[in-house]
Amino acid sequence: MKKIEGIIVPVLTPITEEETLRLDQLEQLICYLVEGGVNAVFANGTTGEFARFSPEERAEIVRTAVKASNGRIPVLAGVSDCGTKKVIENIRKAEKAGADAAAVTMPYYFPTTSAYEQEEFIREVTKATELPVILYNIPAAAGCSLKKEALDAVCKIPNLYGIKDSSNDAGYFDWLRERYGGELKIFLGAEELNYYGLTHGTDGLVPSLANPFPRVLSAAWKAAKDKDWESCKVHCDLVNAMNELNGFSDSWMSPNIWRKEALKQMGIMDAAFTRPHTPLSDADKKKTAEWVAYYKEHYAGKEL
Repeated sequence: MKKIEGIIVPVLTPITEEETLRLDQLEQLICYLVEGGVNAVFANGTTGEFARFSPEERAEIVRTAVKASNGRIPVLAGVSDCGTKKVIENIRKAEKAGADAAAVTMPYYFPTTSAYEQEEFIREVTKATELPVILYNIPAAAGCSLKKEALDAVCKIPNLYGIKDSSNDAGYFDWLRERYGGELKIFLGAEELNYYGLTHGTDGLVPSLANPFPRVLSAAWKAAKDKDWESCKVHCDLVNAMNELNGFSDSWMSPNIWRKEALKQMGIMDAAFTRPHTPLSDADKKKTAEWVAYYKEHYAGKEL
């Protein structure tokens, strides 16, 4: 099994204005990320707009990610859906596509607020595959958090690999790490907590900002591994400064809209986004261009 840790990029999904997949651009993006020093990619995550694509499109995304990574870094496949049967169907497609691991939220739309349902779901999903499984805790989208009773019951399942926490709650992250860190890898998905996570023992970050600016996050991870906390904080503070642009609208997906624009300005992919979404203004595009220029000057082409 490939080791999964470090900067795990939840990859954006390039599309046309008609919402047709641009798989050639996805290959280009993943090669760009590999060159940027990231440690793994996560296809069909929230950043990738997975819930707005068909099962067949999602399988194509994973196949393309596997092809583009070419064994250089692990590929995690998002297999989330609204029920156990559909999740297992997605896992079968991810297996055939060559994914190295599966990442799954609790079923959405019908929130699994019952610890019994969470345990049952996790047991059935892990039993259905030999792939390492990473649980994806994102209460804002799944309508619930992973519960102690469920995790206590399943944490020793052999192919349950870890938990990605996107709750943006430092206390919850600490609780996960302290209670299950000996059994499971604990990854952090909230970029506001990057420095906190790196100084408190996270096994990796899952930052969407690494799509346009991978070397910023790779540098933060390297600094943390070297225990160069001053340098680590500089990179994490830069992430926070860049992410002030997330507030250009009240859209929940606004961070990924401007990240696509940044990659368009770099010539890597189109900026088209699934609908509905709030578009960037000319002023927002100008601010994005300023960050692209800063990245090119201070990070691009530098030794990792």
